[in-house]
Amino acid sequence: MAILVSRVTRRSRFGSSLWRRSAYALAALPAGLASLTGARVQPALAHRLLDVPSGRPGRFRTILHALLSLPLGVLSLLAGAYGWGIVVLNLFYPARWLIGMGGSLKDAWGGPTLAGAWAVHATGGLVMLLLIPALMKGITTLQARLMVRVLGRADGTIVR
Repeated sequence: MAILVSRVTRRSRFGSSLWRRSAYALAALPAGLASLTGARVQPALAHRLLDVPSGRPGRFRTILHALLSLPLGVLSLLAGAYGWGIVVLNLFYPARWLIGMGGSLKDAWGGPTLAGAWAVHATGGLVMLLLIPALMKGITTLQARLMVRVLGRADGTIVR
């Protein structure tokens, strides 16, 4: 039973859905800014990456959605970039010196040895690796609900 639960959790947490949601979270703000012109960039991106069905709204609704989704776009970009950045920088802690982020191991958490510092930072990276899927799902679910609410469904009905 535990193995089955583990496989289902792993598949749903780190499957293609996570990467699509992460890609949308990182691209939502630029797509929203492009949609301010009336182009349907953000709805097309959401349809492709999040499978959000939307109708063919007019220019006014597209611009309205772009304006309303800007705060969520900023939040998703910051959360996605910061969250995935923490995962990468902490799991690959020794590589920080290659990009100029190195410092003294004497002052590092888990220091003064590289092994201790890497162990402590990798633990933080693994914790974030487990939290990021829930964060990405939550933010992109809010974005998808806002899109359906403002732009309507694929059958043309507006959700009230």
